[in-house]
Amino acid sequence: MNIDIADTEDRTTELIALARLVAFAIESAKSLDAEVVEFCLDKALRAVLDQIAEPARVTLTASDITLMNRSPLC
Repeated sequence: MNIDIADTEDRTTELIALARLVAFAIESAKSLDAEVVEFCLDKALRAVLDQIAEPARVTLTASDITLMNRSPLC
């Protein structure tokens, strides 16, 4: 049973890290004025955030919450 909990925590940690990476890429795309790239990355960010389990959301930082509340481009 501990293995399942550890696997879930690892998955959540990796998903949050992936969300941060995609959010950074979105900001880079904005600075490059690459609208299509920004749009696609925004979709990817939404998909990653949707994969983070509800109980794990209590571990999100203020920056993570800002990502989740970011207004979609479409």
